Amino acid sequence: MLTLLLLHAYAGAKGEMDNGEKAGKKAQSMDGFSIGLILAGALAAAQLVLLALQAFEHYRYAARRLQKKAYGQPTGQALVIIPCRGLERNLEENLAGFFCQDYTNYSLRFVVQSEDDPAASVIRRLMSHHPRVPAELVVAGLATNEAQKVHNLRAATHSIPERVRYLVFADSDASPCPTWLRALINRLEESRAAAVTGYRWFVPARGTFREALVSSLNGSYAMLMAGKTPNLVWGGTWAIARQSFHELGIRAAWEGQICDDLVVARLLLRHGLRVQYEPAGLVATACYASTREMVAFIHRQYFLLRHVLPKWWLFDTLVGNYHILVFWLAVGAAVSGGGPVRWSGLATAGVIFILNWVRAEFRAAAAKVYFPQLSQQRPFRRVFWWDRVANLLIGTVGFILSISAGLHRSVTWRGITYRIEPNGNVQVCHHGTSEGSALCSSRADGHASADPRVPVPPAVVGAQAETPRSAA
Repeated sequence: MLTLLLLHAYAGAKGEMDNGEKAGKKAQSMDGFSIGLILAGALAAAQLVLLALQAFEHYRYAARRLQKKAYGQPTGQALVIIPCRGLERNLEENLAGFFCQDYTNYSLRFVVQSEDDPAASVIRRLMSHHPRVPAELVVAGLATNEAQKVHNLRAATHSIPERVRYLVFADSDASPCPTWLRALINRLEESRAAAVTGYRWFVPARGTFREALVSSLNGSYAMLMAGKTPNLVWGGTWAIARQSFHELGIRAAWEGQICDDLVVARLLLRHGLRVQYEPAGLVATACYASTREMVAFIHRQYFLLRHVLPKWWLFDTLVGNYHILVFWLAVGAAVSGGGPVRWSGLATAGVIFILNWVRAEFRAAAAKVYFPQLSQQRPFRRVFWWDRVANLLIGTVGFILSISAGLHRSVTWRGITYRIEPNGNVQVCHHGTSEGSALCSSRADGHASADPRVPVPPAVVGAQAETPRSAA
């Protein structure tokens, strides 16, 4: 009996020791998780501090450049090329801004897919209202093996007069100020950079969360640009010397591509050439009217980056969103954890939230520099608050859309569906053509597929005499 009692006591003591060891291991595991979370949070905080410093540098740089009221007056002739498609929002107001530039020697070249494009009638009307501005309308025809915008640009640059010294590219959804063209070309001359680029800023109409979503994501990328940063070309507003355009073979590089500006950026990076950012080249763009359009726009931006500059997309998706992943990990630890895990989660999430708020403050400050009058209006103020309070949620949506874009091989852009084949070729599917519901074609052998409706060279269906003009 005594032996049985001793064995029972030993077993009980051993059980208590085992439970104590398990409890100790669990505590050590929780302590290890807390330490790991704090270290991950510290790394995320360091990342956000660097991004905040970059945002401050953008704000400081933009404020200093925009205080320069008197830009130089380059004398070389500039050709502004504007691809158009459809009656998008504020189209006539946007295009009218290009006729009112205070540059003394420039001409406009609009390019559309077909004469039936609704934008063509708007362009002709503006040309008749501004007879002193040399302008022409080019019909490019249907794209067969590249994005329609790329096809339009290749058609518009098929023949460039020798007297043209600068090529300037803009999008039809951009609303340029009167000094836009002069500022871009002046910056191109004084900086001696290979190209000069501006960027866009989405202007809200009501200040909704949907508008804040696209404005915040776009603003975050805008704040990465500054005087000494490795800037990428944005196709909605950029300038390059005609000689550089030809020497770099940009028109040839566009052939068969899904995107125009990222292809130029890739070409400049390959040659080790610098792109200068000009704050006066930033243009206002109206926010999308529906959530579907907004989501499609954001998804398309990531899609283009994924298929043109895949390494940049991968870096942006994983490294650029690192602080967001750590934030949600910290929130999960704060909600489900206990003791030190909960407190480390709260502390980590709090620090990330505060630093992200600081970045949002710099974006708001930059918007006030770019749009001093608009920034005081209620929609802008509401978007600023959405950006401050919900920026991490907005960033999470962007991260999800970036991952989704990386998993897709097709995208629809202005009513045309493009598919990237495994060999890199672009398949184009035009919807609503006269021959039927859709017309699809692709390049399978490295040459454009024949299409009798594509005029080569492109047809100029309307032009105004290129006479000298005075400043607007």
